Amino acid sequence: MSGAGNSWLVSALLKFACRLMPHERREWAEAMKAELPHVPRPAALSWAAGCLVAALKQRFAPMNTGSFRVNRWVMLVEMLGCFGPATLAWWAFTFARPAGVVYWNSDVVRNFIARLAPADQYQLWLQAGHAVTGVIAPVGLFLGLRYVMRNRGLDNRALGYALIAGPVLQTIAGMIGILGLGVEPLLPGIFVLLIVLPIVGVIHLMYLAKPAASLRADAGLAAG
Repeated sequence: MSGAGNSWLVSALLKFACRLMPHERREWAEAMKAELPHVPRPAALSWAAGCLVAALKQRFAPMNTGSFRVNRWVMLVEMLGCFGPATLAWWAFTFARPAGVVYWNSDVVRNFIARLAPADQYQLWLQAGHAVTGVIAPVGLFLGLRYVMRNRGLDNRALGYALIAGPVLQTIAGMIGILGLGVEPLLPGIFVLLIVLPIVGVIHLMYLAKPAASLRADAGLAAG
């Protein structure tokens, strides 16, 4: 993805990061805004994704001291940041014409994919796999919006672990391709958007589904 093409994504990630940053850390947000013009263009996406992760860590930090809930509007921004870009990517991989996985048929596999080099074939099959494992993004977005509307976290632990397992398996498959076939790895920023942030979002929703008494016990153990 070119620097010009991802400038909107860099700006969106930085905006999410600034919105998520706790009030007492707003000077960090201002510093991030001021730093953007000095970041080399090829590294801007990874840098912005790192800012968003840092903001999420700061937002989660109060939970370790007994503040178990976040403002619903902040949670809305957080859920959009964790699952929004990944949902768009999943939709493109799966449904975008003409290369979306749902439009693959026997002719495509026989006449196009079979003629590619092994590394390119494997990369396309990784795309097909992401059409399945990437469902964490739209499902997570739905669950995040449900929390915003109904204050209900992800209380189905099996579903939560299954959603997390998808990106983990996709990462393992990607590492096999990189090490065994020379598949080009994802850019760090894209990896954060498609893998790391959706997992963080699901873990947060699972955490928020815990009863308040259990959360206080966890916080007490962490403090001890």
